[in-house]
Amino acid sequence: MKKQLLTSLAILSMLSVGRATLFIQGTTDQGTSGTVAHQTIYDGSPGYLTVNSMDLTSAGLGSSLSSLAVTLNISGGMNNGLYGYLVAPNGTMVILMNQPGYGVDGFGAMGGGMNITLQDGSGTHGSIQNETSGSTLGGSYNVAGSLSGFDGGNPNGMWTLYFSDTITGGGNATLHGWSLDITAVPEPVTLALVVFLVMLLALAGLRWAWRT
Repeated sequence: MKKQLLTSLAILSMLSVGRATLFIQGTTDQGTSGTVAHQTIYDGSPGYLTVNSMDLTSAGLGSSLSSLAVTLNISGGMNNGLYGYLVAPNGTMVILMNQPGYGVDGFGAMGGGMNITLQDGSGTHGSIQNETSGSTLGGSYNVAGSLSGFDGGNPNGMWTLYFSDTITGGGNATLHGWSLDITAVPEPVTLALVVFLVMLLALAGLRWAWRT
């Protein structure tokens, strides 16, 4: 009986925190799913936006987003001129990067390409805005803005990624894929139903214990 109650409490604890779900569009270091038609990010063309959307309308996530991380797979070009932002289903926009490193040394991240994870908190390399490496970028970074701007919104729907290259040099870049690692809290009605079922399970266990 004690074991059943502990199991029930563990289930409730996981539900209250939410569950992380990974959605991949194209190819990233996390795998391949769906398709991105190797979209071109045109060199030195700040007025041209490369747009790619991920439809999570039928994802069945909870109604309230609690955390988010973004992975990007880009090759070629030169990273110092990249400007990218993400728009949530409710229209909230968060800037992912804005000319990485350029404001630090006047040149920026002169290398081409990246396969990185963007997040809030403790990115292994700090802010993407402070990166001045001349190599292809890897690892995790903090975004230029704050992904917490998406917190509380409904993650089910259309997520759209936008990119442009604002500085000439290095040639065109190519977007191969991106992913969203979303943690969402279950809808209140769903949570209440699960709590009720867990209580029934505990009650059934109690009755069984009395009989034995």
